[in-house]
Amino acid sequence: MRRKTKVRIAGAGLVMLMMTAIALGGCGGGVSGTLTLSGSTTLQPIAQEAAEQFMEKNPDANVTVQGGGSSVGITQVIEGSVNIGNSSRELKDEEQGKGLVDHKVALDVIVLIANPGVGVSTLTPDQVKGIFTGSIDNWNKVGGGDETITVVIRDSASGTREMFDEKALGQTKDKPVTMAKGAIEANSNGVMRQKVASTKGAVGYISYGYLDKSVEALDYDGVPGNLETALGGTYPLSRYLHMFTNGEATGIAKAYIDFVLSPDFQNETVAKEYIPMTKVKSQ
Repeated sequence: MRRKTKVRIAGAGLVMLMMTAIALGGCGGGVSGTLTLSGSTTLQPIAQEAAEQFMEKNPDANVTVQGGGSSVGITQVIEGSVNIGNSSRELKDEEQGKGLVDHKVALDVIVLIANPGVGVSTLTPDQVKGIFTGSIDNWNKVGGGDETITVVIRDSASGTREMFDEKALGQTKDKPVTMAKGAIEANSNGVMRQKVASTKGAVGYISYGYLDKSVEALDYDGVPGNLETALGGTYPLSRYLHMFTNGEATGIAKAYIDFVLSPDFQNETVAKEYIPMTKVKSQ
């Protein structure tokens, strides 16, 4: 009897050890699988940083991030060629009803910028419209020096361009805006900043996080574009940054978006360039 009891106990202990080992082995691997993202170049640096940190924590995960612009990301996630479509604009009417689920990941502030030395620190809404549509073509017409204005805009696929055209220039679906003659297109925030910084008399717009001393930030109707004024509601040129999934996010896509929205990533990484959702939700 004693031998049988000992055998039973030993057998039970062995089973417990095996189950524990299996459980630990499963937890150690983390999330696995392949994830692809494309779209907004504004959101691309944050998405790429999240991908690198996510893969460090999950060695069996493979995350690829591409740009192309908001329209590209939305189109590709609808088509199913990517898992997540990054966008710096809301969905258009024709993109509604396609089953996309919106995950807001940050609040962005768009700031007017000029080549240093134009002699202007603020522009009214009417002056902004006049400059970007071409009716105002010299800085001396808005209080600056005698310098021809060179307009730099984002490319047509850019969500930043669409937001700026709507909120700053009054564009609607039925009333498109015609840009100033000779306007230069830039396909990213970085290129926009470089073109404005290197082109005498240039004016453009970039995300707040891309500002540096190479360009002059201009107030909009006397209000500076920054985190405080955007959160306070006194600065109108702001928008959410989105990650769209086709249906509810599941598997590795859900794990990745959860990571992007985690307090640590929001407060330590997103907050360096944008208003983190942790701050937005606390208001």
